[in-house]
Amino acid sequence: MNFEISLLQENELPKAEKLLRLSFGTFLGLANPMDFGNGAEYTSRWYRDPSSVFAARDDKELIGFSMVANWGSCGGFGPIVTHPDYWDRGIGSQLISASWSKFDEWRSEQIIFCTHANSPKHIHFYGKFGAEPRFLIALCTKAISGIRSTTLKAKRYSQLDPNQQTVSLNAAYQLTDEIYQRLDWRSEILLVSQRSLGDTLFVWDDTDLIGLAICHYGAGSEAAKGNYYLKLGAAKSAPAFEQLIEACETLAVTLGMSSLVAGIDMACVDAYRLLIAQKFRPSNLSVSIHKPNRAGYSRPDVYIIEDRR
Repeated sequence: MNFEISLLQENELPKAEKLLRLSFGTFLGLANPMDFGNGAEYTSRWYRDPSSVFAARDDKELIGFSMVANWGSCGGFGPIVTHPDYWDRGIGSQLISASWSKFDEWRSEQIIFCTHANSPKHIHFYGKFGAEPRFLIALCTKAISGIRSTTLKAKRYSQLDPNQQTVSLNAAYQLTDEIYQRLDWRSEILLVSQRSLGDTLFVWDDTDLIGLAICHYGAGSEAAKGNYYLKLGAAKSAPAFEQLIEACETLAVTLGMSSLVAGIDMACVDAYRLLIAQKFRPSNLSVSIHKPNRAGYSRPDVYIIEDRR
């Protein structure tokens, strides 16, 4: 069936957020689907680039939407949402056709995202579009307390002056570009800053940026209630990665958060082992989906935090 596919409008964001909870909560079998996410919100991604968020409508009623992200050489995808009453009616395929056209426009070299590891249906669905499963993604959680030093050994983007922010943004791109050519998360840093979704931490040595963490917390963010969510992070080395995690924990304690949450591609073996050594424990598993089917920066020697939801 053909439904109307066009751009999602700002005034539709509250309805889109409710639709997301209903869809994912129903799929997961929650007694009350609207409890999905425990307060986490995802539609703030619309503000990253309104021209990259597509909606499906039936007689002008919102019944689905999808979002994509431009990360330089890579493209992020998700969420893609359809009202349960419209499942298996081809809406997802129409949304992918519309939203993935943005990857051609951006000349994305690789599309990366994740889906339910225990759902052959989802894996098969994305396979029809040339996207294939690669590695498990572990969403890891650590209960935190005030045991760490309250001295933050990192710079907060929100506390920098405009010139320092520009320097830090450029350094962030240099760091991610070293990990994977033209990988660029600056739009995520700016989104967090402009929408007050949390903050970004920068860890420096004497002269160079050695780690960064784009963190969500508080109302309106992608963090569940009481959680400090490290959405994206990158470090140059194992010691820098440990410093980055310590800085996140310090800020989380200062903010009074109860849990620190970070996702990691288990192909990044060294980084995963360091998280486990820091007393993080896997709380959920998904599977990374890549198009084309190549490793990209999912490698044992890469220190990246990213759960790709």
